[in-house]
Amino acid sequence: MILMRGYSDKGRRWHQEIDLDLAVTLVREQAAVVVNRRTIRRLYSNKDFRRYILTRDRYTCHFCGLYGDTIDHLLPRAKGGHTTPMNCVCACNLCNQAKADQYVDEFMGN
Repeated sequence: MILMRGYSDKGRRWHQEIDLDLAVTLVREQAAVVVNRRTIRRLYSNKDFRRYILTRDRYTCHFCGLYGDTIDHLLPRAKGGHTTPMNCVCACNLCNQAKADQYVDEFMGN
């Protein structure tokens, strides 16, 4: 087991144990950094992560190109995706609701 540490939106420190595979994924997908061989640190609070994705994508929906203010997982969490910068994009509410837990290819094919 690996210890993951981070900060809540209110600045409180938290920690939880996660398995090695998840720790590797979070580091590889730029959501966490290695502190030492048994600890990683989450880079963003939920609020900071949301702001980062929306700003990075310039509040533009990944799917339709209109104004977006929600976050969507390219690989849905229900299908094994994680909340990482590489797996999340800005989406408008309409596209986010319509995509739901579909794969991107399924959604774009409709």
